[in-house]
Amino acid sequence: MIDVRGSTVGAPQSPRFFPPVPTGTVIPTRAFGFDLGGHVYLFQLGPARVGLGADLFRLRGTASPPKPAKSASGTTPTPQPAAPTTPDMTMTITTVAPQLSLNFGGSAGWSYVSAGLGRAQVTTERSPFDKGGAQRRESGSVTSQNFGGGARWFTSDHLAFTFDIRFHLLSPGEARELVAGPGTPRTRIVSASAGISVR
Repeated sequence: MIDVRGSTVGAPQSPRFFPPVPTGTVIPTRAFGFDLGGHVYLFQLGPARVGLGADLFRLRGTASPPKPAKSASGTTPTPQPAAPTTPDMTMTITTVAPQLSLNFGGSAGWSYVSAGLGRAQVTTERSPFDKGGAQRRESGSVTSQNFGGGARWFTSDHLAFTFDIRFHLLSPGEARELVAGPGTPRTRIVSASAGISVR
């Protein structure tokens, strides 16, 4: 079984995920991307089939300061936009994890619950700003526990609609950036995905 889904997640909001930024900087609140998975079903366990697979999540969020108001000048006939006072921000979240699932239903569709343990990385970057270059902070590769569930409904022998809701628990990480700072904190994010499955 191959899953291809679009996904969204609430982005971590702790300042420790970001390089130093001016007060009032707008940071991403959501990230969007894809969820790719592959699964096989091994054997029956009571009413459920036991499945084994893996999932890859890759999501990106962006935020920019509000457009500044134009300021008039006595020597310039056309008003010029004022310089921004905060930088643009981006955040990229990547997780890769094996999955063990319990699947309930028949060949025309089924629901499932699953859990996995893998690795994740959160990378943030601020744009060049205030005569300074771009800066980035990385959590490094951290442990990622996840659990959740979803369902698949087949519209033909080989194609199904699928959705998935998942909680990701990321362990603390050691920050890697141009300017030294504390490591990233333990955090929880929740993803929602929808797309198709092919068997």
